[in-house]
Amino acid sequence: MTVEAATRLALVTGGSRGLGNALVTQLQAEGWRVVELSRSAPTADSVRVDLAQPAAVAQALGAVLVGIEPMSVAELLVIHNAGMVQPLGPAANRPTCEVIDALNVNLVSGIAFLATAMAHFQCCPGRKVVAHITSGAAVRAHAGLSLYSAAKAGMDQFLRVVAAEQVRQSHPFRALSIDPGALDTDMQATLRSASPDDYPGAAAFAQRQRDGALGQVEDVAAAVRCLLADDTLASGERHHVRSVQT
Repeated sequence: MTVEAATRLALVTGGSRGLGNALVTQLQAEGWRVVELSRSAPTADSVRVDLAQPAAVAQALGAVLVGIEPMSVAELLVIHNAGMVQPLGPAANRPTCEVIDALNVNLVSGIAFLATAMAHFQCCPGRKVVAHITSGAAVRAHAGLSLYSAAKAGMDQFLRVVAAEQVRQSHPFRALSIDPGALDTDMQATLRSASPDDYPGAAAFAQRQRDGALGQVEDVAAAVRCLLADDTLASGERHHVRSVQT
């Protein structure tokens, strides 16, 4: 895949549906060149790759970046949005292959994706942001979400350390963890329909959906965009979309 030079470039994982798709659509409407990585690869600017295979993610992104001169990019967004909430239930009850796949998608591939982009664009003097879409599960214990929670917490800490490392660079990246809150997405539908044995919070999530308490992806994507554009935010910290939503 060849990517033409773009003054504003966004690299996004998991942009084929849900919040990721809304982010891709909004960025494209603003004139950004967006390269999206996912298994379904729905657009001409998508790269088909299995996020459960971190080495393949790094290789696929690296192949795209070979054709991009870092100095041609005035503004860069690198967003790890892809995530999977399954398998639900205690990790001890799941096959090891499922445990590995979940951690690869939510954590290892995210690190590989962000690190590959940072290595390519570190010398670029333009505005640069690396970010991931985090979750309240990273800081609160939800029975049944141990793998998802551990991966989100791991990504939060990874970006805290990235922020500490980047202050030593001549052209630093800003590092942000963005919490979108609870959204009305396929992931939420999975949680609502889960067995109470696997996810005891299923009934509470179902009630939130009936109460209309879940965010809508287009609105939340717009709030995420505001956070990504805000240079006053502390690098390395978690930021919630509620701070920009009315």
